[in-house]
Amino acid sequence: MNGIRDHYFPNTEPLAANEMRVIALGTGRPFVRRAQANCSWLIELGNGDKFVMDFGSGSQVNFTALEIPHQDITAYFATHLHADHVGDFAQIWVGSWTGGRVKPLVLYGPSGPEPKYGIAHFVRHQMESLAWDMDTRLGTLPDAGAEVEVHEFDYKQTSVVYDRNGVVVKIFPAIHIYDGPVSYRLEWNGLTFVFSGDTTPSQFFVDNAKGADLLIHECFNTVAQLIARSGYDEKTARAVGTMVHTAPDEAGQVLALVKPRFAVVYHFFNDFDTGTEIEHEIRKHYNGPLALAQDLMVFNVTPDDVRVRLAVTATHVWPNKERHGGGFRVAPRNKPGKKISRWLADKQLFPKF
Repeated sequence: MNGIRDHYFPNTEPLAANEMRVIALGTGRPFVRRAQANCSWLIELGNGDKFVMDFGSGSQVNFTALEIPHQDITAYFATHLHADHVGDFAQIWVGSWTGGRVKPLVLYGPSGPEPKYGIAHFVRHQMESLAWDMDTRLGTLPDAGAEVEVHEFDYKQTSVVYDRNGVVVKIFPAIHIYDGPVSYRLEWNGLTFVFSGDTTPSQFFVDNAKGADLLIHECFNTVAQLIARSGYDEKTARAVGTMVHTAPDEAGQVLALVKPRFAVVYHFFNDFDTGTEIEHEIRKHYNGPLALAQDLMVFNVTPDDVRVRLAVTATHVWPNKERHGGGFRVAPRNKPGKKISRWLADKQLFPKF
């Protein structure tokens, strides 16, 4: 990894057979802003697999900036059903379909204490709400791209939910407001990636995060920052910042218990006047390698090293056409599309149908 440049330029660095690359697609809070999209992380492996964990609102703009073919994403995983973690469903479904995906979208997520709080219910009703969108694209776009393959698992169990191509993904419960949220542990080729999703500190996490090469744990802004900058009263700030989420001081204690090779904290507004205080709180307890996440921060992980950089991306990107010739252009389009009413069609200035 000594030859890696100071910045990451997408599609210029093939992964080694023993290498993992993790890219922050969204690191902020539920309030979307240009500097930070909502939560999403891309994991690329040296075996060719690519996974996206969470797809919060605004995050897929950063995915498209990386100019990766949508067809290359092996599967998506959701930690829970807050909008700042699944709000870009329309983009990962319809956006990737129009962008070149010619296979069903594969999505994993937790059940809930009631069926309406599970990932299957969420996906079904998202698709129903977008019925006009989907039905009007059939016949023009490849049929398979309209399909979603949903894998709902029991949020209460610590278990393996994915085991394929040498990749094992385990889930374990997370403590976040209500029953349902989970965290993930991905193991491949001797490397381990652990992602907390949203959680207040828990024994579940400590027990299941041991041995992580790259650990990503949520960490909210301090109570003082929430009062001063978000306008919260103290009761609300403490509830959101220390009960619903993980306070920086407590994040440091969790990291000290787990002792990862490299730790990353996210889910706070990372500004020039907030990051120092957050890091100071974490460093009261944890003195290991640490990054305060920014959107498009890149982590290259090998058995010997963890390298951290920022990606350099374009803004006026088009879909990556690398897979279109052998897939998108020839994929079946047999499902009938909708036909516009004659009284509307008859008003065309330049009739085409």
